[in-house]
Amino acid sequence: MKGLKMTIAKHTINTILDTLGENDFVNVIAYTDYVRYVEPCFRGTLVQADLDNREHFKLLVEELHVKGEAKIKNAMKEAFKILNEARANGQGSMCNQAIMLITDGAMEDFESVFEEFNWPERRVRVFTYLIGREMTFAQNTKWIACNNKGYYTHISTLADVQENVMEYLHVLSRPMVINHDHDIIWTEAYMDTLFATKAQSLLLMTSVAMPVFSKKKETLSHGILLGVVGSDIPLMEVMKLAPRYMLGAHGYAFLITNNGYILAHPDLRPLYKDGKKLKPKPNYNSVDLSEVEWEDTEETLRTAMVKGETGSISLSIRASVDKGVMVCVTNRKWSETK
Repeated sequence: MKGLKMTIAKHTINTILDTLGENDFVNVIAYTDYVRYVEPCFRGTLVQADLDNREHFKLLVEELHVKGEAKIKNAMKEAFKILNEARANGQGSMCNQAIMLITDGAMEDFESVFEEFNWPERRVRVFTYLIGREMTFAQNTKWIACNNKGYYTHISTLADVQENVMEYLHVLSRPMVINHDHDIIWTEAYMDTLFATKAQSLLLMTSVAMPVFSKKKETLSHGILLGVVGSDIPLMEVMKLAPRYMLGAHGYAFLITNNGYILAHPDLRPLYKDGKKLKPKPNYNSVDLSEVEWEDTEETLRTAMVKGETGSISLSIRASVDKGVMVCVTNRKWSETK
């Protein structure tokens, strides 16, 4: 796999990574005559597909070079081992599991691998992406996907990547359509302008979205995903819903995601001054709750909130008073609501 094929393969991997979010877990394996993790520190495990990890993977993928002969069977075994171990240990998102095989030709016989790791339950879907104009190995590559509840795609040019990668989303969404699952997704915080006016300024925003499925009786069993409906919401508008009369003189409200990242907090300062302009700080949207509520040294508060528990927690803290001249020890109470 050289030249244009390698460029298409890298673009395909990056496009797949862009479809993932904080609730997904991922790893990338390169294979020649041996198996190599693109990030050795992530060997044998799945990592959260947050923005930092996705960008890190993209940089490593760009550094991949061709060498040796591709032994796909060994890479498939390694991928199945990771996913089976994650499922057995209750790790990851505990939802759909999939292997994305990106290759310019699959010559080996994989039946023994699937019999050992995936058949007959077929808990792991296998999606195959055949790179390049050559169609010699198309039948074998298609057989791999079709016998593991996946989808086969042929990508011959860079222009084909975006559309063809998205096909796997329709396959994964079909069970949701049939089971009438309509998950509502709230995104991580991001900076944007609310109105295109002269006085426009950057605001912390979040987006809420949910899938739209076809409910026609004749197509319901096909599980057709029509699209997504969503809206952008300024986080300051969400914060206005907090009942201020319950907070007290020194109380405050804050929001976090289900992964423990700050959406809104009085101590979150996402902007810095660059000359006369305000610019977002790097990684402003991946600040963990433990970084601002540092009194929670045992992460008792963080763990309870990520798990969606309600109630209250009291911790002894040191707080500065009189403009930082004095320090007093007091108890602070956190109350959690969904």
